[in-house]
Amino acid sequence: MFQDIDFAMVEEKRPPLYTAMKYWGKKPHNIWGTYIDTYTDKIYLDPFCGSAMSAFESVKKGKKAVAFDLNPLTSFVIEVYCSDFDRKKFTDAVSKIIESVSLDKLYRNFFSTQCRHCEAKATIQNAKWENGNIYEIGIVCESCQRRYITTPTNQDIENARESQNIELKSWYPKDSFHLSPCFSNAFIKNIGGNEYKDIWTNRNLYVLSEIFDLILKNKNDNLKKQLLFGFIQTIHLCSKMCVPRNAAAKRAFSTSWGRSAYICSKRQMEMNPLLLFYNNCIGKQSVESALKSVEEYVGKIPKIKYVTSKRDIDFTSDIDIFYGIIDICTLTEYVDEKSIDFILTDPPYGGLVQYMDLSRLWLVWLRKYDKKYGASEFSSEITIKKNIKEISDYQRSFTNGIKQLHKVLKDDSKIVFTFHNQEIKIWNAFLCSIAAAGFSIEKIIHQQNRRTGESNVANPYGTSAADFYIRCVKSKVLPTIKNRDDTFENFIVSRAVSIIEARNEPTPYQILFDGLLVEISKAGFNLDGFDENMKTLLSKQIGNIFVLREAVDLRGDLWWLVHPPTDKKHLPLSERVEKTICSLLIKHETLAFDEILSEIFIQYQDGLTPDIKSVKYYLKKYAVERSGKWQKI
Repeated sequence: MFQDIDFAMVEEKRPPLYTAMKYWGKKPHNIWGTYIDTYTDKIYLDPFCGSAMSAFESVKKGKKAVAFDLNPLTSFVIEVYCSDFDRKKFTDAVSKIIESVSLDKLYRNFFSTQCRHCEAKATIQNAKWENGNIYEIGIVCESCQRRYITTPTNQDIENARESQNIELKSWYPKDSFHLSPCFSNAFIKNIGGNEYKDIWTNRNLYVLSEIFDLILKNKNDNLKKQLLFGFIQTIHLCSKMCVPRNAAAKRAFSTSWGRSAYICSKRQMEMNPLLLFYNNCIGKQSVESALKSVEEYVGKIPKIKYVTSKRDIDFTSDIDIFYGIIDICTLTEYVDEKSIDFILTDPPYGGLVQYMDLSRLWLVWLRKYDKKYGASEFSSEITIKKNIKEISDYQRSFTNGIKQLHKVLKDDSKIVFTFHNQEIKIWNAFLCSIAAAGFSIEKIIHQQNRRTGESNVANPYGTSAADFYIRCVKSKVLPTIKNRDDTFENFIVSRAVSIIEARNEPTPYQILFDGLLVEISKAGFNLDGFDENMKTLLSKQIGNIFVLREAVDLRGDLWWLVHPPTDKKHLPLSERVEKTICSLLIKHETLAFDEILSEIFIQYQDGLTPDIKSVKYYLKKYAVERSGKWQKI
């Protein structure tokens, strides 16, 4: 028996195992680990396994994991993390590649410059471009041990231009972009072509192809995979999609692929691929740090089995992770019915993040090593793509997939979906799919995360770092979705009033929106054809039921009641939170921020959960931070 998780938890700092890999929408490992440990007896399933974090959390908790994803990248990550890691052999292999490419005549010609301080030969670490012209370069000089930013010389500019004529001698991907709205006409124009090779400058592509060729020549398959892992973490960082950081960031020597999209701005940062490859293989947030941490963090190097048929899964064996490139809609072809204790998964949020399209940047290289990594079944992906896959396609595929989950899950077991999308029609498709598959919602938790996910990157408040954890059980009776009629508007308005009354203070719309999504989800309305957004619907009652008050920060207008509650049943939420923080500081004298936040989340659940920023505000008012702890003033 277990006690249900009915409140939000605090996200912890990610271990090295989870920081090396670039992947969109990573979830808080410790929170997922707690769910898996709480609800899983022996067998856990994640059919949208993504970065594979959940599989390793499962093994850490002493469970067996079934880790499937249609995206081949998931299988590659699992294989790398579970490979035999010999640090010396790995560092030696990296050093040989670095030495070989460093001595290459073309590399030395096109990534060298004269040091502005000692006049020795130095290495170009990066070149910053704007409208096709280099305006700044980063230099690393081994002779005088300096790293600095400066303006390019005429020779630097001429070398960059001449590098466009380099003849590539090693293999590189020659694929054209597939049909997808990800590759817009503007992107193709700015990037300079409609093939993957155009994502890099010619000199960067030359260096990448030479590194890749040397990796494939390594005869040790473990080393080959580990080196390839460092390689794929390099290729996006030296592409034309990366932009220079603002001067205020004081990070003139680094960049990132910061958005979940194929982008190419007028300002670009061309990073030296060889230096990037070394940093992605050795040191902090590298292959080395990640693979060194696997056994220490997980407790063992998991034993894995690549699944191609049902006979590959034997839960009585000593295998820890059964993994594969599996379409959720074919799940019962691989997993026995009623064999899974618990499912926690992060399904596609409509078309919010095009995982397969984005991963293709890495897969076009990996498939040269093994064809299975290039087997991207775009037609089977559960997503929404303009003019390719509509919301009806998404809902149909998603429903079929969840029906498969219903079949493999034990009757008295539970399933938790994480989900977030601002569009009501996507929520409706998600909720209808859950009901049609035979599940009913038992609990919805608004879980704030410290890191902003792709689902909410644009919002500075409320959902700027949040997901809904939707816990479901198998329905005892066939679930139904209420048809929306003229009572729906009354339902929304009355629930909005209830949320504001419970908080007893002017409330940001985003918090109101999150609370209303929970209420709609629990009520089971069918919102097909509902085109009005909730803000428009509520705005009809401004002046009658609601009044807007101006906020002093980025939250936008605050929603309040024309006739606020007069019984004074509750203090305003902010005052309640403030008093709780004061009490905690008096009781314990010193507390870590996570300890305080955990207590707040337990005491103030559902629509009363305050945002992390407000907790920090009151802490700074009554306490001072010393050595990672908050001490009462």
